[in-house]
Order: sequence, then structure tokens, then C-alpha cells
Amino acid sequence: MDRIPIVHNRIRALLTLMLTAGLLTCMLAGCSASGAEKKVTEDLESMRYVELDKNTEEEINSMLSDQGREYFELFLSKAGEFEYEILDSKEDTSGQAGDSAIVTVRIRTYDFASEYLKTWTEYLEKSDPEQFDEAELYEDLFRNLSSLSKKDYIADAVIKCEPEDDGSWKTDAKTNKVLRDAILGGMLNEIAGLAGAGE
Repeated sequence: MDRIPIVHNRIRALLTLMLTAGLLTCMLAGCSASGAEKKVTEDLESMRYVELDKNTEEEINSMLSDQGREYFELFLSKAGEFEYEILDSKEDTSGQAGDSAIVTVRIRTYDFASEYLKTWTEYLEKSDPEQFDEAELYEDLFRNLSSLSKKDYIADAVIKCEPEDDGSWKTDAKTNKVLRDAILGGMLNEIAGLAGAGE
């Protein structure tokens, strides 16, 4: 099944686009000068809401039925329900800038990774390898992801913060792979592992 890594990579790209779209909102919003922790909180809050760009929206509309799009919207909503706690904030002494900070956050959310793996396994068991139906897989996936009810996935992420000349702060949340994976309940790492295993 040569298409297996392609499917995993498409889903990973789609989820990354979703998180990037959410982060663009936060990057455009003004930031106060009250510190790295406040900026981290702003960035995390902005990651709850996703507005898809036109190309991503068209791709989703082309592959999903009306019911599938409803499942996808429910999943987006559920992905934004993560909880977070700032565990630690300290000066970053690893770089040149003396005022840099690192903020450690703990994310608690739904175990999307396990549900992704379960859905993928069930799909392979019931499907004919010669008749791979990507649309059916996506429908099953988003239905199952949107039906999760327990937040039993916990992960910590370290966010690097840099002061700006105007006194505001910027963070690496937009490019922080550990943080993005934590918000999506470990699913990005699970997808990457499956895509590699299928190659």
C-alpha cells in the first residue's frame, strides 16, 4: 500500500495548517509589555480558534460529505478545548540575549493519538487494500476524534520567549513542534511515526 505514507502525510499537513492558521491570529494581535508568561497565555488562547485558509477549506470540502464536514467542525472545536497550566518560567541562559525566557506549560487534552491509531487500524482491517477509499477514512477519523469525551492526554512543552524592542514579547509557539503535538493530543507524532513505518 504505497499510498499509506501519503495519506498520513496529508493528514499531518492539514493539521499543521490548522494550527498555523490559528497562530496567525495571535501574531497579528497586539501584545502588552507585561511579560513572557502573559504572551504565552495569549498565544495559547489564540490557538483554540482556527480559521482555515481558502485552499485548506476547499481541500476539506472536496474530500468530505456534508456529514463528514460536520464531524470535522466538531473535531476542530474539540481540539480547542485543551487545558493548560504554566509550570515554570525562568531566564533562558542558553543563548546570547540575557532577557530571554523559557516558559514550561502542561497541556491536558483528548487522546487524539490513540484514537487516530485505532481508527487507522480498524479501517485497514475492514477495507480491501486494492480499493483504498481516502474519503471514507477521513469521515471515520473525524467522527471518532470528535466523539472523544475524556481529557486523559497530558504533555509538557517548553516555549522560548524573546523580548522585542518595544517591550512586548514574542514566542516560538508558531514553530514549536512539541507544543503543537501536545495540543493535538500526540497525534502529529503518531502520524509521523505511521508515515515513516509505511515507507
